[in-house]
Amino acid sequence: MRTSTTLLGALLLLLMSSFSFAENNSEPMAKGSIIGKVIDQETNQAVSYASVALLDPNKKSVTGALTGEDGSFQLEKIPMGKFTLVVQFIGYETYGKEVEITQKNNKINVGELYLKSSVEQLEEVEVRGQKQLIENHIDKKVINVSEAMIAEGNSTSEILNTLPEVNVGADGTISLRGDSNVRVLLDGKPSQMDINQILQSLPADAVEKIEVITNPSSKYDPDGLSGIINVITKKDALKGFNGNMNLNAGSNNKYSGFLGLNYRVSKFNFFAQTYMSSNQWDNTRDLERSYTDESVNDLIQSEKISDDNGFRMFKAGFDVFWDSTNTSTISFERWRWEGDTRSDFTNQYYDATGNLQSTEYQQGINYNLAKGYNLNYNHRKDFKKGHLELDLFANLGDADFSPKNAQKIGNGEWQQLNSNSNTADWIYTSLQADYDRPLGDKSSMELGYKGQLTDAGMDVENVNFVSDDTLSYKYPYNEQIHAVYGSYSIKLGNTRIKAGLRGEIARTEGQVNGLVSSDTSFLIDYQSLFPSVHIQQKVGENSTFGLSYSRRIKRPDVMQLLPAEMSSNPKNVMVGNPGLQPSYTNSMELSYGLMGKGALSFNSALYMRHSTDIIREVVNYDADRDVTIMTFQNIGESMTGGMSLSSNYNMLEWWEWNGSVDFYYLDIKDDNEELTIPTDGTPINWSAKLSTKVTPLQSLTIQLMGRYTAKRYDAQRITDPTYSMDLAIKKSILNNKGSVNFKINNLLYSGEQRNVYGDGFVELADFRQESPVYRVSFSYAFGGQFQGRQNRKLQSSGGGL
Repeated sequence: MRTSTTLLGALLLLLMSSFSFAENNSEPMAKGSIIGKVIDQETNQAVSYASVALLDPNKKSVTGALTGEDGSFQLEKIPMGKFTLVVQFIGYETYGKEVEITQKNNKINVGELYLKSSVEQLEEVEVRGQKQLIENHIDKKVINVSEAMIAEGNSTSEILNTLPEVNVGADGTISLRGDSNVRVLLDGKPSQMDINQILQSLPADAVEKIEVITNPSSKYDPDGLSGIINVITKKDALKGFNGNMNLNAGSNNKYSGFLGLNYRVSKFNFFAQTYMSSNQWDNTRDLERSYTDESVNDLIQSEKISDDNGFRMFKAGFDVFWDSTNTSTISFERWRWEGDTRSDFTNQYYDATGNLQSTEYQQGINYNLAKGYNLNYNHRKDFKKGHLELDLFANLGDADFSPKNAQKIGNGEWQQLNSNSNTADWIYTSLQADYDRPLGDKSSMELGYKGQLTDAGMDVENVNFVSDDTLSYKYPYNEQIHAVYGSYSIKLGNTRIKAGLRGEIARTEGQVNGLVSSDTSFLIDYQSLFPSVHIQQKVGENSTFGLSYSRRIKRPDVMQLLPAEMSSNPKNVMVGNPGLQPSYTNSMELSYGLMGKGALSFNSALYMRHSTDIIREVVNYDADRDVTIMTFQNIGESMTGGMSLSSNYNMLEWWEWNGSVDFYYLDIKDDNEELTIPTDGTPINWSAKLSTKVTPLQSLTIQLMGRYTAKRYDAQRITDPTYSMDLAIKKSILNNKGSVNFKINNLLYSGEQRNVYGDGFVELADFRQESPVYRVSFSYAFGGQFQGRQNRKLQSSGGGL
């Protein structure tokens, strides 16, 4: 508890000092402002991250900014007088415009500023500005991680674990605000493989930003009770040839790399990127299982895990700017994920007096190979008012996964217990059409349709060498979802309101052909309405309040429904439940954000979720087989209420702090008498993260980050407190176009201890990931700065969900 107290105290001190700093350094209200948008004259596309500077008559900079992804900019706190507005970006001619701020005309909209192409080198205007760590949109938060040095060389799961409100367990399970029923997407698209495994292998260097959407609007898929996490990979471009690369190496054979290339000429933009990873992990897990019945010997199991996994992806495509109103994008992606895990078990049985009765040794081997293709076509048509966007996506893939188990007792011979030969294939397709139209200067509407179809199948051959039985079966699975949605947005002064409604028709069906002991068919056929409301109130220059509501759903996934056993640990098996039904939730949130231009940025939220028919893992003990069986059940309802705080504080020009803390209350009402809820579990859970970054030299940065999660309670499980700490050192080289990064992950590390309280037994599991892990990485960008490609509303903003 000493560690938890220290971290919490430091975090509270950070937040209090931040408020004190903001109060003591308040400035008078700005006298004037200028807004506008920068456009490429040739393609009529927005120019992202262009330098915008305001110069006084002596050519000295008064203020400046960088344009956003949509080309827009805003300059604040401008005194009265005449100025020159200067816009510069590599590859374009310098743009200049005279403006004057007066008492009567102190809010100027310069409209669209068109930049002309140029091959001459531009004289730079120094503008101090960078992306906010967290951007607050009316219906989501955007975390910009592309410049996060702690990300280089790590996996995407590891960078997710640094974000406010997000936690990643030792097994890779991702939770948002304490709930693992979260929808995780990659570039706005679902993965037919286990997304947790994919993100544990995907290099974080390939990630541009992450969207966290706790109360999605009607445009987004409603799947995921606690919300949506959308991981967006880098998609950058600049006229001519440009790109960037990352190479990473870690201790104990951990390697990854990323290469992104882009070539822009005339009306065409060609892009390609590839990333790969190969990781070896040596982990351990200790398990203790005791029983209420003292005649049953207790089990102590030690497991040594050797895990080799790798991920490879190649993506290529092109944009065609047909004219100023029509843009098409076609892309092709090929990916491959491979995992090979071997576990060596030592099982010792003790009687009620603590005497060792027997010892047995077991092996579990699990080989997984999945590969597939993604095809995507996107077309956007701009009208004088509004635009229409069409998105077509297809994912085709197949997988092989083959768990095997063997055993020997004492000094006896090895005996193979069972061997599974499993193959799966799938086709996932989606079509989305989205029409957005302004209805005036202050209001707009959006209408859309999305259909998605999944056709999957699995063939299983399970050989039991002990009984000489062979069990073979096929598992066809089909799902189709059709949705229509609409929303209306209006701006009333400093208040923005967005209200929407989504209607869905869904059907899921499947059957295990070959298991005749029981009915294994299932059919889930339902229609649902999902309303949403978002209200955002701007207060002053940099503060916003938000109030939102949404209704959401958690659909059972394909493996949760499969009524057949699978396992790589002979003492633990998993079996699905074809009787699962969807779970629904109503979610409300009150938020406040302070996006300070100076030292402080602050975000906070109060939230509440009420969920019915919640799906949870349930563990039971089979005494005849001496195994625990984990399955899934709709166990009842839950009420979650919480508060989250996060802050970014530039204490000094060279010293920055980031901190977050999340408290939540979880109350579960169990309708299933077979499920045992721990009586000593507390419904109050909390976690905290704190990082500091110092730049003692212009080319040297040091970052330290710590995480602490207090004891967590959920249904049958209690997870003990966990903590970890990472260190990163970054040195810029090659005229700041390259960098070398050295990191230590899990410099301090507690492991993860989970306690399962079942009917007649208690099981304690202690998982220890390999630690510490040392990494070194090299990054290099060539071809100049990057300009965001044509802003894909359905893809890059996560709207294609």
